[in-house]
Amino acid sequence: MSAPEKDPAQTPERPTPAHVSKYHVEFDTEALRSQYRTAPWVAGPVGAVFPLFGRVRTIDMDKIPEGPAIIVAYHASYLDPVLIGLALWRHGNLPHYLAKSGLFSGAIGTVLKRIGQIPVLRGSAQAGDSLQYARAALDAGEKVVIYPQGTLTKDPDLWPEPSKNGAARLALQTRAPVIPLAHWGLDRPMPVRRKIPRPTPRNVTTLLIGDPIPYDDLAYDHEGIRALTDRITSHIAAGVARLREEELPERFRAALHPGEER
Repeated sequence: MSAPEKDPAQTPERPTPAHVSKYHVEFDTEALRSQYRTAPWVAGPVGAVFPLFGRVRTIDMDKIPEGPAIIVAYHASYLDPVLIGLALWRHGNLPHYLAKSGLFSGAIGTVLKRIGQIPVLRGSAQAGDSLQYARAALDAGEKVVIYPQGTLTKDPDLWPEPSKNGAARLALQTRAPVIPLAHWGLDRPMPVRRKIPRPTPRNVTTLLIGDPIPYDDLAYDHEGIRALTDRITSHIAAGVARLREEELPERFRAALHPGEER
């Protein structure tokens, strides 16, 4: 028997971190203009250092649509936000990550705020704000990047773990395109559980953009959210399998092709 759901009213709230409690992300014309003016000052130095960890090869970047999109990304390395951010910026898009609130302090926090990143305030009174900010970014025609599993994968073979439902909820509310992003190769400069990368200039990391995930058949309800959540995980896993030149594990196959016989 499954455990009964907790009553939110009986669940104690965690306090909102002071460094983000008054932080509001804006995506109006003036705010975006400021973010795009600041971004080159961040991307330039970071892009100059990243070759220490190898070359980057991108595949199918043209599958990122014009206008708003939700990019659901594979997460297996502390380096991959930099990899993904640089690749999207060089393709003409300023990514707006949903990032854990602990990053929004000190010098790094100042930078993240100036380029329009979105804190995820888990377990606080403002926990829902991150999706509201994400909707505002999409309404402004921007690209929102979400790590659906919420943290680095702990799978021993580095397959994506099951996704949380935030990306699916956002998609079904906004009907924005959902674009899966996979990558492979960062395990060499930054192996699993390592927090400090090692120089590997001959390394090659490949980043792959997949086809938009179909979900016109799904409604914004419990079943639709669950189905799209599984679909997101499977499409990310399919990209990882392609890059690794491996068979996709059976557990990911059922959610890949809606409407087809399993």
